[in-house]
Amino acid sequence: MVPMITALIAIAGFWFGLLRYQDEQQKNRLEQEKQSLREEESREREFMKPWLENQRETYQQALSAAATVTNSDNAETRRRAAEEFWRLYQGKMILVETKPVSDAMVVFGHCLDGTQTCTRPQMNDLCHALATKMAESMAATARMTFKEFAANQFKYTAGP
Repeated sequence: MVPMITALIAIAGFWFGLLRYQDEQQKNRLEQEKQSLREEESREREFMKPWLENQRETYQQALSAAATVTNSDNAETRRRAAEEFWRLYQGKMILVETKPVSDAMVVFGHCLDGTQTCTRPQMNDLCHALATKMAESMAATARMTFKEFAANQFKYTAGP
């Protein structure tokens, strides 16, 4: 009877050790997967840093042009600022703007192109709204991966 009990204890110890080994292996795999995801996220954030800087600079240029158009009394200064606004809107902004910023640019642009008649206070309000959308966009973009950012942009096509 003693040899049989000894054998059962040995088998139970072996199974217990085997179960503990499998449990530790599972924990190690999960931890490695988590670490891999953290490293990938870190790489994505590093990739996005120059993009975020470019977004910030482009937003500043567009906002400055909008503020100049809104608040300058000099017709030539306003004309140059309006040209800068449209140049940015049709160029650099396409690469870095999110949908809410694009929408705010369109609303402000309606005051510039004559689609809507706007007073200086209304244009200042639209300029402030544009600045708010830009700040929210930069904060949101800072938390996004490039894939998420790309999904939050308009998809432009050339005609039908």
